[in-house]
Amino acid sequence: MPAISSLVHQLANNYPSLIFTEGRIARWSSEEATVYYNPREPHAEWVLLHETAHGILGHANYTRDIELLRLEHSAWHHATTVLAPQFDIVIESEFVETQLDTYRDWLHAKSTCPSCQSNGFEQHKHQYHCPHCQTNWQTNTGIDVGVQRVVAQQK
Repeated sequence: MPAISSLVHQLANNYPSLIFTEGRIARWSSEEATVYYNPREPHAEWVLLHETAHGILGHANYTRDIELLRLEHSAWHHATTVLAPQFDIVIESEFVETQLDTYRDWLHAKSTCPSCQSNGFEQHKHQYHCPHCQTNWQTNTGIDVGVQRVVAQQK
């Protein structure tokens, strides 16, 4: 397994359309075509490959929250099956599932009705509806912040 600085250098050479920048939080910015990585985080190489996969796959914005889970899954799949073997890296499947669980938990929290705790569905971006009690609510946008649900005023 190459050191992270060596891996960043190799990725930058292999994917010249992507910019690699050290940052506090690992993430992909489609607007900047930049992969941010934190070499001090646990399993930094795995996370770097995952964020790079987002760039290679052209992941940008999503319309519905469930789409974000699909994007995350495809990026992890590409990282484990295509990128990691190129660099003699094995990404543990348990780590990937733990990462995906954070998105599943986030999605479940957003879709849980604040009135009756049933599962609702997203009608419009960040706007949910409960088919059980007819409550409508809006949620905040960030994955890296606590989920907030605000019940919409009834008309």
